[in-house]
Amino acid sequence: GKGWMLIGATDGERANIMTASWGGFGYVWNKPVAMCFIRPERYTCPLAEAGERLSISFLDEGYREALIFCGRHSGREGDKFAGAGLHCVWREGTPYPAEAGSVLLCRKLYAGDLLREGFSDAALLEAHYGEGNLHRLFLCEIEEVLVRCISAERSS
Repeated sequence: GKGWMLIGATDGERANIMTASWGGFGYVWNKPVAMCFIRPERYTCPLAEAGERLSISFLDEGYREALIFCGRHSGREGDKFAGAGLHCVWREGTPYPAEAGSVLLCRKLYAGDLLREGFSDAALLEAHYGEGNLHRLFLCEIEEVLVRCISAERSS
């Protein structure tokens, strides 16, 4: 909904981040998982397909403009990390923004396209996919969670 995240992906040569708000967490196949949705025409989608891992990063409200930038610009146009004023860091070959408050480092388990015939609610399908253009679902095992620790100064 209103809380946004950045999905980070690489094909081994190019790295990209994109803003997303659709996703979720759960437990599937006896594993903690995160799921995210990427439209196949987005620059990030072939990177996510080519790589073994994804990052899902959450930034605090002070980075709203960076999130907006990453949602409005394509990685085809240039380095979105730099354009958004973010710094790309890597862990286990997976890119994510250094500024993130928390990061899920995930290993892909499943990727598949949403199908028109799979929708039970025709109004939902029409509202979100009237012209086609259905998302691809990525279901990923959460392998590691990084959380930024902020230390507070104590006054005497």
